[in-house]
Amino acid sequence: MELIIAALTLGITAGLKPGPLGIYVIHQTLLHGARSGLLASFAPFVSDGPIILGSFLLVNSFKQFDIFITLISVLGALYIAFIAIRLLIATPVTQQPVTAPSSFLTAVKINLLNPAPYIFWSTVGGTYLLQNDLADAAMFAILFLATLSITKFIMALSIKTLGNRFSDKLIAYVLKLLAILLMFFAIRLFISAITTL
Repeated sequence: MELIIAALTLGITAGLKPGPLGIYVIHQTLLHGARSGLLASFAPFVSDGPIILGSFLLVNSFKQFDIFITLISVLGALYIAFIAIRLLIATPVTQQPVTAPSSFLTAVKINLLNPAPYIFWSTVGGTYLLQNDLADAAMFAILFLATLSITKFIMALSIKTLGNRFSDKLIAYVLKLLAILLMFFAIRLFISAITTL
């Protein structure tokens, strides 16, 4: 029972915490609909498997792990900045509809290039995995990822529902604001990487 409560609590907290993936899920939900946003929100189910494995392999050498996190931060900052610029340049009128697989794959890349999941699984999440048997560890990981994904999607859907009351022009401004927030996360990641060095 304690493991379930921990997975739910950590999943909801991570889902509510602002970050590049959450911003992208909101953007996709507002611009391309619930299906696109839902698929983007479930990206951690694909990305976190390699992240968990990579974290466990690299955490044995703390120095090596620091270098890895710095590299991921720089690559993540560049990729998120690229996505933000694309979203800033495009407009809801001229932008081509994004297919669901494209939305999902972009979300997977964003999550793989974000250092936060690596840090989580090499510390708090990793502790829960190592302290339990395989079945309980798998239950914790699946429940955490499901809660995280559903929380992000509910947030995006709530914003979309609220947004339906506003004009297309206001929604366009909100989409631009989300792109600027992505750029903010890119800059923050880059600064974090530089200060770590």
